[in-house]
Amino acid sequence: MTGRIRDEAIRTVRERASLSEVVSDVIALRRRGRSAVGLCPFHAEKTPSFTVSEDRGFFHCFGCGEHGDVFGFVMKTQSLTFPEAVRRVADRFGVSLPEEAGEPARRREPLTAANAAAAAFFQAELRGPGGGRARAYLRERGLSEEVIERFGLGWAPGAGEALARHLRTKGVPLEDALTAGLVMRRDRPDGAGGVLDRFRERIMFPITDTSGKVIAFGGRILPGRPAGGEPPPKYLNSAESPVFRKGHTLYGLALARDAIRKADRAIVVEGYLDLIALAQAGIGEVVAPLGTALTAEQLRLLRRFTETVIACFDGDLAGRRAAARSFPVFLEAGLWGRGAFLPAGEDPDTFVRAQGRVALEGVLAAAEPLVEAFVGELAGPKAEAVGRYAQAAREVARLLKRVREPHEFDVLVRLAAQRLGVREETLRSEGAPGVAPAAAPDEPHAPGAEATLVELMAEDATLAERVAACGIIAEFQHPEWRRTAEALARGEETDRMAVVQSLPRGMRDRLARRLLAERPDAAAERDRALADCIAKIRRRGQRGEERRLRDEIRTAEARGDAAAVEAAMRRLKQLMDEAQAEKART
Repeated sequence: MTGRIRDEAIRTVRERASLSEVVSDVIALRRRGRSAVGLCPFHAEKTPSFTVSEDRGFFHCFGCGEHGDVFGFVMKTQSLTFPEAVRRVADRFGVSLPEEAGEPARRREPLTAANAAAAAFFQAELRGPGGGRARAYLRERGLSEEVIERFGLGWAPGAGEALARHLRTKGVPLEDALTAGLVMRRDRPDGAGGVLDRFRERIMFPITDTSGKVIAFGGRILPGRPAGGEPPPKYLNSAESPVFRKGHTLYGLALARDAIRKADRAIVVEGYLDLIALAQAGIGEVVAPLGTALTAEQLRLLRRFTETVIACFDGDLAGRRAAARSFPVFLEAGLWGRGAFLPAGEDPDTFVRAQGRVALEGVLAAAEPLVEAFVGELAGPKAEAVGRYAQAAREVARLLKRVREPHEFDVLVRLAAQRLGVREETLRSEGAPGVAPAAAPDEPHAPGAEATLVELMAEDATLAERVAACGIIAEFQHPEWRRTAEALARGEETDRMAVVQSLPRGMRDRLARRLLAERPDAAAERDRALADCIAKIRRRGQRGEERRLRDEIRTAEARGDAAAVEAAMRRLKQLMDEAQAEKART
């Protein structure tokens, strides 16, 4: 495994690469002024809305909102990670890439090598004489030889040190096998040493990263084990390691990512065999979490490939409650998500084997927005007490603070108000900081100043440096804008475009229009906007301090503390003088 690519090398590749040339491999472009336009490769359209600015080095679709640079385009069209895309573009334009090996990279390489050796061992064991029971079980589950091979399924034999011995013959150091979670030290009463295979008598499912490298395993016991003693867990995953973090990994994503792009949707199922059954039925855009509830990090992984995510749930009450619990997690990842509810007692595996692909596609087509399940669960039956509705309204208000897109905010407000029987204005006022943080009554435009500064920072790296240098980010009230501004201020080449892509759709569109406008006075206009936004945010802080001081004066007067009154009045006058001076300068 290669190491981290240096930022200066990334800049060199970006400067040498021709974005128009790379895009032209995928779609036809025609010139329009200094830009080029074509039909968007990321959504179906008849009128070109996909714009490429060679001078600025970015593409933007005004139809679907996709935005990025040459690396982003290669990542999206070829389903590559960022480092893979940089290397692909560098190879095309003849740029050599000096790399930083770095301690994390040096540590990952032997672990992925150990996992690859283990995967080959498990696959050979499944094909060998000892894998007969496992092969029979997989046949009973309806899995073909082709799909078993495609997913790299294997068998861990029951001999306690079979894998450990194999890894030794392959030259895998014991410490690497231990760190990768493939073996574990024996715990013997006599204190004797030695190691034991972590996985024994289990069907093995290799877990890969997005590039297809094996980083962990899931193991399933066969049914019908002899009785006696405490039963082992049905499923067992590798322990977390430097190459594997359970909550940041999705089973099947490396194989599914092309299908996800093509279908523009991702289906989330619960188990390994659910996923494989759907893949065998011809539905390839399927992923699964690793035995735990879906996490925001896993959903952010999916969001790199699509914004349409359908999660499968049981159709009973427990399934609908699970769907309701998942909505805040989806929202945290910037997705709304839909829930597909299977008949009670069915899972995707049993359903697709019994009913077929067409029936399952019908269930997926009927998927409901998860927000419906969320609000419905909060509201509960109409007969419940008013207190339940008040609590539900507070829960919705807290959730609203996470919503960044104004139209999504409006949808959630209207739906929740209708279901909970509360006024929309109440939810808007309590939840408004998620979209536009509350400002002082006499400073109505201050929240927009933060968003505008973020847009300016995304537009021009030198403006990002100026904003960072003046310290104004510390005065941001909107937590999302503050995090985004801090990321842009760091100016790291590896994530700058990812930050821009994470901006709400409306901001990306405005940013692209400004960049494509080709106005001769654009630089001066940006400077004026920058100064105006900084002044507004600082004035907002000053007015908040003025209100605090006036409250302090009233409190001090009430208790007869003349010294405190005088000190607060001096500070208040100083603030007002500073504001007047600032106004005169502008």
